[in-house]
Amino acid sequence: MGFSTRVTNRNQQCEMVKQTRLCTIRPCENEELPDKKGKKCIRTKKSVRAVRYEYKNCTSVQTYRPRYCGLCSDGRCCTPHNTKTIQVEFRCPQGKVLKKPVMMINTCVCHNNCPQSNVVFFQPLDPTSSEAKI
Repeated sequence: MGFSTRVTNRNQQCEMVKQTRLCTIRPCENEELPDKKGKKCIRTKKSVRAVRYEYKNCTSVQTYRPRYCGLCSDGRCCTPHNTKTIQVEFRCPQGKVLKKPVMMINTCVCHNNCPQSNVVFFQPLDPTSSEAKI
């Protein structure tokens, strides 16, 4: 899992603050491109199995069935379009409990405005993966 960061003033004090959350755009495992005729994009895929997130040797208390961004076989890249942030509780080996903000994807979109330096948006997706490593 990676993390995303933004600067926003959406708070009661209207002050600029930096917000960071954990996120997974897609798992690292590979998947074949769709071979259906006329089908060029698989924008959003939901995990087939429930997963437990891992963060610094800690494991999420609950399981989740996250959505991931898929692939666009026509050369465009696929990125999150609509997301929400949830608080995930992690249990650590010595009994310590952590709460961390995690991005959950609602929808993804295929587009031509691709990040030049980030190949993660071009990598395949496997929604059957049973683990989401942070």
